[in-house]
Amino acid sequence: MNSAAYSRRFLLLLLAGFIILTSLNINGSSVGMWSAILTEQETLSSLLYSLPRDARSDEWLVWTPSLLAQAKHHPSFPVENPAIGAARSPMLMNLPTRHYSTLFRPQLWGYFLFDIEHGYSWNWNAKIFGLLAAMFLLIRRLSDGRFWPALVGTAWIFCSSYVQWWFSSLPMLPEMLASWALALWCVMKLCDRPPRNAAIALTVGLIFAKVNFALCMYPPYQIPLVYLGVAILAGWFWKRRGEIPASGQWLPEWRWLAFAAAGIALILVPFFVQMLPTLRLVAHTVYPGAQRATGGALSASDLFLGLAEPFISARAFPEHRGNVCAAANFFPVWLGAACWMAATVGRGGNLSRRLLWPPLLCILAFTVFALCPPPSFIGRFTLLSFSTEEDMILPIGIGGILLSILALREMTAETAETPHPLRRIILIIVCGGLAANLLIAASGDSPAFFNDWRLVSAIALSCCIFALYLWPTKRAFATLLIIALFLPATRVNPVNRGLAPLTKTSALSVIEKIRQSFPDAQWIAFDGTHQSALLLAAGVNVLSGPKMLPDLDFFHELDPGGRDLNIYNRFAMDVFHLARKPDVVRFILINSGAFHVIVHPVNPVLRKRDVRFFVFSTPIGDPTPFDLQLLVSIPNRHMWIYGLKPPETPKTPKPGGA
Repeated sequence: MNSAAYSRRFLLLLLAGFIILTSLNINGSSVGMWSAILTEQETLSSLLYSLPRDARSDEWLVWTPSLLAQAKHHPSFPVENPAIGAARSPMLMNLPTRHYSTLFRPQLWGYFLFDIEHGYSWNWNAKIFGLLAAMFLLIRRLSDGRFWPALVGTAWIFCSSYVQWWFSSLPMLPEMLASWALALWCVMKLCDRPPRNAAIALTVGLIFAKVNFALCMYPPYQIPLVYLGVAILAGWFWKRRGEIPASGQWLPEWRWLAFAAAGIALILVPFFVQMLPTLRLVAHTVYPGAQRATGGALSASDLFLGLAEPFISARAFPEHRGNVCAAANFFPVWLGAACWMAATVGRGGNLSRRLLWPPLLCILAFTVFALCPPPSFIGRFTLLSFSTEEDMILPIGIGGILLSILALREMTAETAETPHPLRRIILIIVCGGLAANLLIAASGDSPAFFNDWRLVSAIALSCCIFALYLWPTKRAFATLLIIALFLPATRVNPVNRGLAPLTKTSALSVIEKIRQSFPDAQWIAFDGTHQSALLLAAGVNVLSGPKMLPDLDFFHELDPGGRDLNIYNRFAMDVFHLARKPDVVRFILINSGAFHVIVHPVNPVLRKRDVRFFVFSTPIGDPTPFDLQLLVSIPNRHMWIYGLKPPETPKTPKPGGA
């Protein structure tokens, strides 16, 4: 069976997997965390494999409750939802909305075709199978139609810990990577001057891919990925220019690119015009609007922490990184590819090597930016200042995998023609020594993680992988690498059926019953982020909890002088606490993404906002000083709901009374 037949079967297998898993209502959410939080063991039956991950809080605590808030809003899926944030916050969070732009985001179609849980499954499986299909097509195209390099590269990207641990983050990483890869593939396919019908289909695909990529709305990833994509296309065109005679056509036909550019402009220009007020709000926030990178904030051991990637798990990760998501990375085999390219520069006239140099230079530029602070004007001019040094891990990792897969083919061809065992041995020693030094440096910052056995094992595994890569022994290298990455990757995201831990909790029905009686009332949860998220999932107007954009009008009323503007003017988790005196209002910053609000329930600003219901994780004792009365207590769910006491009716004196 030839490569084309294998490829068709693989893509059909991906399509079948998407259909089957979506129909079975399967997803990888960590929503099972709610079973433990609400002590409802009966809802754990939806968990089929692995465990929910507390570290994925931006999914189970923020995005999924926000999705339910969108679905339960009247009308459903609005473009503005104050419970999620000011202005058009749902658009910034990649939530489904009744807006024309959703037509160009196939991953969100399921919410409008099916019930909410099957729509969630559609969305989740679009992440998985969309990423696999798009990366497979791109790598196969770059490797001249070869099946096995494409399969290995696709599995490598998918199993990398960075992709898995950031799989369901707010920027929607899988969708962004899939649309990025699909756009590159469409441009490359248009170079073949396909028939009219095929060219039309590729042009439409290019429009969908570029629009979808733009709508992910996360410049820290998008800007470096654009540079990486340009570098890949530059290498591709440079290679084609050498392979095709001077009189031949090595670029796509201009009219199709013009049609694509016009289509993209017709879709995105009105979108961004409508989003302009929202984007202005974002630009004026302290976080993320004012956040700028100067470069040089990462150490080499942090940037190349992927050398320890097979040993990182939810319970074991380099502690100096703070959490497992920050520790996630990509195994940097590209260091071996870069060393080989440097050692063989100027040797041989293989045109395929032209494909490698632009991506390598792009990766090196990102690496220098992450490790060494350049002059400030470079970050501003290139827009890389919008990307933090931490964000550079993604384009370096993805570009490194593509470079490593493509360079391996050239290494194998060179070895078959003119073997140089001494040079290969020297390269293996150099890369093995570099890996060992980087791991030893990282162990100094995280001694608890890098105990003796883990440090020795990581060094040994790294040396073996580099040796098999640089010798080169393709099958052994691919087998060892994928096995080392696959087992940890399967434990990151659990396998669930539905969203029962959040949608079937008994607490939700109690909240919704009150909401039906007072649909316009506002709520606040005190002393807990979980209660705020649950209120959000119930679809009530909640002032506390995660907010994509702050309600500045509300906070300005609480803080008329604007003294604490830098605390609350940010994308953050708003954690409310009970003030003991009515005239007390305080703001306390927790971190860049969270702050405390200390306020009394009888504060006039809360009364003006029609805040009627207050939720606590523990009873507050005597509610009288706070002008509250207990409405519902659900001790098993750690929830006590209080309402404002109705004003007392003045007594009418009896006729003739003394």
